[in-house]
Amino acid sequence: MTISTEAQKPLPFSSAVGSLIEATDAIKNFRAIALLALTFIGAVLVGGVLTMLAGSMSSVLLAFLGGLMAFLVMFYGSNAVGILLMRDVQGQPGMSLADAVLVSLYTSHRLIAVVFLEFLIVLAAMIAIAIILFVCKIPVLGPVLYTLVFPLSAIVLGVLVFALFYVMLPLAGPAAWSGASVFQIIARLNQIVRTKLVSVILLEVLLFLITTFVALLIFGVLGTGVSLTSGMSAGILSMGEMNMYALASGLGRGGSGSGYIIAAGLGGGLLMAAAAVVPGLIFTKGVCIIYLDATRNVDFSASEASLNDGLATVKKKAEEARERARALAEQAAASATAPAAAPAAPAAPSAPAAAPADSLHCPSCKAPVASDDAFCGECAHKLK
Repeated sequence: MTISTEAQKPLPFSSAVGSLIEATDAIKNFRAIALLALTFIGAVLVGGVLTMLAGSMSSVLLAFLGGLMAFLVMFYGSNAVGILLMRDVQGQPGMSLADAVLVSLYTSHRLIAVVFLEFLIVLAAMIAIAIILFVCKIPVLGPVLYTLVFPLSAIVLGVLVFALFYVMLPLAGPAAWSGASVFQIIARLNQIVRTKLVSVILLEVLLFLITTFVALLIFGVLGTGVSLTSGMSAGILSMGEMNMYALASGLGRGGSGSGYIIAAGLGGGLLMAAAAVVPGLIFTKGVCIIYLDATRNVDFSASEASLNDGLATVKKKAEEARERARALAEQAAASATAPAAAPAAPAAPSAPAAAPADSLHCPSCKAPVASDDAFCGECAHKLK
């Protein structure tokens, strides 16, 4: 399912601050509230049941599986909530809870790939700077080079960390919820960092203040109500002294009211969990608004094309290196399996060649003799 990344009614950037106030309308999206509540309940049930089984069976593996399952429920459930709120911000028709969960199961893994790639980028920058710092250990020239390396490295790492935690990570979710692929998310967030880093950070700070104010307001109201209700309940139901410790531990000083204490603890826990849903929804809708404002009327084709060209170049070089390694491996294998050549037999000593007839001489007087002469014709020396 493809989700459009453009809002139906483009708004100028000057209205972005005012549009963040609309994030408080997330409490009107009952489907999102229900889905997030079900996500919390499902994560607690799955993780709690498996953890209890792991405790009874003394199984570390089962405990790890329980934590992993709880994380997956929270991950895919919260992304499904994000998809619902993104469609709400875009002004598109809503979808059912089942469809939102299916879309989340199909697309949410892109976030894991994006986060992994983002941390690889930061890690690569830190490795490059570490190599340069090792170069700065050169005597005499090192301190001079470090004068430039230190401020430049501080700027690069500072911008990378701010971009990672204030743009890449918060806006990766809305980008995925809008239907962008992994490399589209990277290209778009990279352009946002290069062109709208300061404005996006300011909007996120404002969103944080709005979310914090709403959370304090909600928990202030609930805290006041819990205090008054606890005092009335302690007197009417003979529950003894009721305080936060008693509610948390399920124990009261009045023995007859311990059952009410347990019930109050469970009911209060559900109440606080429901209250925590509201700030979560406001923050999620707020980052969707910030993302749409940052990407409104922006052409990402050049950034995406540049990223694709870079990936194609890297892929081509990797393919060439793979082919070269394969050729070297085949050559080495052929050399290892080829039969060794038999060593050449030493040549047999050859008999001395017969001297030509006109080159024979008498060993005594050196006079020329024939090969068939028995005596030398000059000195009568016996030849045979």
